[in-house]
Parts: sequence; C-alpha cells; structure tokens
Amino acid sequence: MSVEMKRRLFTVQEYHLMNEAGVFGENERVELIEGEILQMAAISPRHASCLRRLIRQFRQLPEESAILDVQNPIQLTEKTEPQPDVVLLQPRADYYETAHPVPSEVLLLVEVSDSTVDFDRDVKVPNYSRSGIQEVWLWDLEANCLEVYRQPSQNGYSLMLKFWRYQQVAPLAFPEFEVSVDFILG
Repeated sequence: MSVEMKRRLFTVQEYHLMNEAGVFGENERVELIEGEILQMAAISPRHASCLRRLIRQFRQLPEESAILDVQNPIQLTEKTEPQPDVVLLQPRADYYETAHPVPSEVLLLVEVSDSTVDFDRDVKVPNYSRSGIQEVWLWDLEANCLEVYRQPSQNGYSLMLKFWRYQQVAPLAFPEFEVSVDFILG
C-alpha cells in the first residue's frame, strides 16, 4: 500500500514573514517557486561574467525608458516569487519601493543558466508564460546560445527563437536596441 505524502506549500506572504523572522540566513539564496522554497544554485564565474555583460549592455538604454533590475524578486502569483538574473521594468517614480514588480510591469526578463538550464527551461519559463510576461531570454551557457521566448499563454510560449554566436537580437520593448550574442557569451 502506497501513501501519498502532501507537501506544505507556502504563499508569498508566508515566505516574506519567514524571511523577516530570520528563518533564512543573511546570505542564503532562496526563491519561492510554486509554493516551494528552493535553494538557488551557486553563481559560477562564467554566469557572473555573462550577467556583468548584460548589465553593461542594458545600461545603454535611456534611464527614462526602463529600470534595470538585477537578481531581485518578481511576484508572479500568490505562490511564486522568483529572482531572475536581469529584468527591464516599466519606469515607476518610487522604483518599486511599495511592492515587488508584477508581470504586467516586466518589459524583459532574463535568466542566465549553466547548471540549472533544465530547471529554468522546464519550470521557470512556463511560470513566466502563465503569468503573462511578454518576453523571456534564457542564456544557455552549456549550449552557448540564447533562447528567446515570446507570445505567452497558459500552455507556454508560442514562439521560441534560438540565437547563436555572430547573431544579434533586440528585445520586443526596444526593437532598435540590438544585443550581440558574442559579446554576452564572451
């Protein structure tokens, strides 16, 4: 006889209360995905380098066009609050002081993946699609390519494009702003 074990899932509010109560260590890297608190993978030197290059590129956008956010929470649902690597947000006078950004405020979301590419592709990207985020970039450092996801639906993104070395890509929100795949991958 098999017994099904139920998991205790948490809400974003409970997750925040646990953080305030000191349940997580000061430098502990965790995020809430579908009600589960998950420990984030360590950042490799290549991951960090790619992230720095992305920051350098996106800093070229005019300040009034987007807020560049790095490794901060986005509240997707009542039970999901990931911390993507880079996000371009709609400008807001308070710089999101009163609440974490929600999907409708995300212009572009970027994940950089080396050891977590399957999790990011199979779990995080579908969550982003279900929440209505218009465009997600997944930098696959294992395959040395960029996967661009567009046209979100409840069943996943309808469009996925792959970009390789020697190619450039522009975000939907900034069609005139091209990013070199070579530069980001190093």
